[in-house]
Amino acid sequence: MFGLVDDAPISREEAENQVIWMLDNHKQNTPGRLIHLCLAIIHKDAQEFIGWCGLDHQDQTKANPVLFYLLKASYWGKGLATEAAQAVLGYALSELGLARVDGGAVFENMASKRVMEKIGMRYLGLDEEGGHSFTLTQEEYFQDKKGSVKSDRVGDFRKS
Repeated sequence: MFGLVDDAPISREEAENQVIWMLDNHKQNTPGRLIHLCLAIIHKDAQEFIGWCGLDHQDQTKANPVLFYLLKASYWGKGLATEAAQAVLGYALSELGLARVDGGAVFENMASKRVMEKIGMRYLGLDEEGGHSFTLTQEEYFQDKKGSVKSDRVGDFRKS
């Protein structure tokens, strides 16, 4: 799809092809049905592109769309992945009307595992490849919104 965010800049032609590919996928999205949603993460102060966050369900053999995020390494550990993932998850389950969103992280990536825990996703255990597997239903999301999750700011969620 597209290179890592810390890789060297890509050519204009490659960038245009990637944008066209993303827009073509976005056009297929309808309420309750998602193929692909990829959003740029822009640092507010620096006005700099720092990563991607979105949902992918191009593989229709999978039951549910999968949450993804990717940040430049220099922005890790600042709560930005959590903030972006929470916003996309909320959009998916409320505005898009998706019934469920899945997530995952390779076994060694404890930071991504922690992001999914912070945004309220339910841990399912290890998947068939040995990575951490998560899910969240629309019902669980709205139940948490009724008062069982408290937050001072996006990215700092604590169960009551």
